[in-house]
Amino acid sequence: MCSTPSEWTRGVTKLVAAGAALALIAGCGGGEDAPAAPTPDGVSAAKPNAAKPNEAKPNAAKPNEAKPNEAKPNEAKANEAKANEAKANEAKANEAKPGEPVEVVLWHSYRAGEEAALDKVVKRYNASQSRVRVVAQSVPYDPFVDKITITVPRGQGPDLFIFAHNMIGNWVDKGVLEPLSGKVDGSVLKQFMPESVKATVYRKNLYGLPLAFKSLVMFYNKDLLPEPPATMEELIEKAKAIQKDKGEGFDGIVYQAGGLYFHAMWMHAFGGAVFDADHKPAFDTEAQVKALRFLRALHFEHKVLPKGLSGFMVTSLFNDGKAAVVFNGPWFRPEISDKVNYGVATIPTVEGHTPKPFLGVESLFITKTSKHKEAALEAALYLAGAESAGVRMREGKQPVAHAATLAQGAKEDPTMKVFMDQANSAVLMDATPEMQLVWTSADIAIAGGGFVEDRDPKAELEKAQRKILSDLDKAGK
Repeated sequence: MCSTPSEWTRGVTKLVAAGAALALIAGCGGGEDAPAAPTPDGVSAAKPNAAKPNEAKPNAAKPNEAKPNEAKPNEAKANEAKANEAKANEAKANEAKPGEPVEVVLWHSYRAGEEAALDKVVKRYNASQSRVRVVAQSVPYDPFVDKITITVPRGQGPDLFIFAHNMIGNWVDKGVLEPLSGKVDGSVLKQFMPESVKATVYRKNLYGLPLAFKSLVMFYNKDLLPEPPATMEELIEKAKAIQKDKGEGFDGIVYQAGGLYFHAMWMHAFGGAVFDADHKPAFDTEAQVKALRFLRALHFEHKVLPKGLSGFMVTSLFNDGKAAVVFNGPWFRPEISDKVNYGVATIPTVEGHTPKPFLGVESLFITKTSKHKEAALEAALYLAGAESAGVRMREGKQPVAHAATLAQGAKEDPTMKVFMDQANSAVLMDATPEMQLVWTSADIAIAGGGFVEDRDPKAELEKAQRKILSDLDKAGK
């Protein structure tokens, strides 16, 4: 179930108190409540009446009696020797030659300022030591999840990668992630905001090192809106006035409104949630209907929100001075033109309710099939550490998870404080495998109920609820 995070600003002062819990995560695996190791698909665990170790079944072949298609002892040994030799040769091929650093491949989907900051950090790390050489490779965001999910179990793909925490459950089930419990010291984990560490824990195992936390905020053009509106009602009226003054081709509010991620701020504000208290889908509630009707009103009734905008289009409209307000995350900040006089504020209240966007924690993950796990962990500890956090925050404009760096950044940069304040009301994204079966159906309902003229929000949400329940049932969830 999605849970509201503790206040991040208070988290800086709670690090010592959280230390004992973090040390427990760092020092153990699943804990006493960890589930028993599952048997492979199609194989059942031994039953009480199974044959004893030395008790041959009635029709079992005698020890020295070869079956018709069974290799002879000498032939079997030869085949085993060849297999071992092949494994040894493969291991040698993946080992660094004496005097050469181990190469660790890092995948990320950063762009613009975030990518430049990461590249700078990687270069610093490579220059600081001779044991490990990190090779950073940019992978487009849209195919990123599929590339990781498909390549890693096959022993391909990267050693290390950066992504939001919400895929952890799915990737653990698919054998993608290497558990880090017992491999990362508790003193290291205490350096991060407690909520960011919580996001990387699944079934009592630590699976990542947090880099940054991200949620939506409001960006506004100060030349059009000198002061940020405190309520959506006020923003709507001002957006209408600005549109009337500017004429056709200008929009009061722009964002990627046709999907669950961006809609979550209204969904949570009206009391809705992805899952209920029993972790069952909850899209057919009155709160969900109210939230979707509010979105629909922004487009059809107030006419201040266009439909079908991509991230690129949102950036272009804001940079060209053709939009007054954008709802977006910290990744948007480095993309804003220097010519735009803009401000950043928390999302205005709606009908007296506080908007609660999703909170995602971008983290470093080591792949289960990496042949260089120790080197990957060494690199990850640096990339998540204080020196790296400073560069990523100041040059990449990231709200970093490293607590001391973030606290200093909030003093230096008012925008960083806004992201901290918004995180206080944000809702940590659900990281269970069930969540991955929600996105598509929810997106379809929101796009249809919000922006298609002859669609009814309630009917669209009920349809999504049925589809999600069906998908979960088919998946055995």
